[in-house]
Amino acid sequence: MTRLWPSLALLTIALVAATAAPAPADTFSYAMGRCSYGYDGYSPGGSLYINAFPMEAQVTLDGAPIGAANDLQASLVDTHAGVHAIGFSAPGYEPTVVYVNVVRDWVTRVRLTLIPAR
Repeated sequence: MTRLWPSLALLTIALVAATAAPAPADTFSYAMGRCSYGYDGYSPGGSLYINAFPMEAQVTLDGAPIGAANDLQASLVDTHAGVHAIGFSAPGYEPTVVYVNVVRDWVTRVRLTLIPAR
């Protein structure tokens, strides 16, 4: 009889594990993935955090204006993964273009101080 109890305990554990329903897909957590893109898993893009001086500098992303440096300080700019050209221009300063590689599901920080014009 003493040998029967361990066998019954293992059988009970096996039956409970076999009949347990799997968790729904939306309850799984991902280390860096987001589900806001309509599917479970990783998103197609990343984000940029832009910190530039002077604050009135106009910023472009791949040639399209995205705002002033002052407005971009407190927000993330979502974009697709890959290499992007970020342009900075302000009166009295040399215009500058920086190329950054945006990594999927990561925030890429861009810090820049424009050089005064001669």
